[in-house]
Amino acid sequence: MRPTDVRPIREAIEAAQRFAHQTTLDGCDAADIDEICAALEHELERPLPNAQTLATYVNSLLRSLRPQHHAWPIVSQLQEVMSRAGIRIDP
Repeated sequence: MRPTDVRPIREAIEAAQRFAHQTTLDGCDAADIDEICAALEHELERPLPNAQTLATYVNSLLRSLRPQHHAWPIVSQLQEVMSRAGIRIDP
């Protein structure tokens, strides 16, 4: 992962968090999303974020968002930035 990958990942995480607060989620609530996003932000603050840790948290975030049919733009954004960063996530 390159340092230039951090900003797009942060932007995707922020978009997911905004989405969670603007809609009703099935199976989780905005607080659940906030916890995942906080863990992701904490990892991204490290000098060398661990790709496996990021993948674990993003996969958790995606599992929460995928059941929401109207979340697909956010899901796609997360998948794209992680792919660009070379971080493998669950399909």
